[in-house]
Amino acid sequence: MIDQEAPLYIKIATQLANDIQAGRLKAGEKIDSERVLAADLGVSRMTARQAIQHLTTRGLVETRVGQGTFVTHPVIEQKLSTLSGFTEEMARQGHKTSSLVVLAETRAADSFAIEALHLPSNAQVHRLVRVRLVDGEPVAIETTDVSASLAPGLIELADFSRESLYGILRDHFGIIPTTGEQTMMAATADASTARSLSLIEGSPVLKLTRLTFDSKGHPFEFVRSFYRGDSFVMKVDLNLGALDGQ
Repeated sequence: MIDQEAPLYIKIATQLANDIQAGRLKAGEKIDSERVLAADLGVSRMTARQAIQHLTTRGLVETRVGQGTFVTHPVIEQKLSTLSGFTEEMARQGHKTSSLVVLAETRAADSFAIEALHLPSNAQVHRLVRVRLVDGEPVAIETTDVSASLAPGLIELADFSRESLYGILRDHFGIIPTTGEQTMMAATADASTARSLSLIEGSPVLKLTRLTFDSKGHPFEFVRSFYRGDSFVMKVDLNLGALDGQ
């Protein structure tokens, strides 16, 4: 709702914000310049500039030098201290999720999966490569390896563009994700990652690697992901531990 007592630039910014949140202005879309906005609305360029600055402060738009002002991708919070599937976590936050399955096959495990999952050298894994979409926008590309011996026939069981991997593992194989080890580091998108996430090559991304354990403490899943650097905030809950000698 627009506050009729608010300054004019706030009213303009609120209307634009409503258009963004309703999807009428989409992530990555260029908005009118302050000159065009001022002319269309019959206001001064100063008022239009203040409206755009207000949207920038709220994180809804960003100005790119020499290009203009664009709607930013929605910032999504993911808690690193909670082990949950991508689908479940985004649903909890009220987002609509889907996946574009790039690859789904059973194959020989590579050296990284063999080491992480403690597999024999000739072991096979089920590999899923999925582009993760939140509210229709690509935000991550995820490569998941699951030990094939623990979940025979997994790839044929579900449509992983819509269904939760953790849900299938739980319901069909009794595998319950219980704990995990996750690392995160800054990286830049190579050509393939950039294409998948609608980025420019070299754009900042977050690289996450996770090893997931079942209720018996056995590793069953090894995940390597790249997240858009402009779309995710990683949150960690910290507790003050007891200090030795104090």
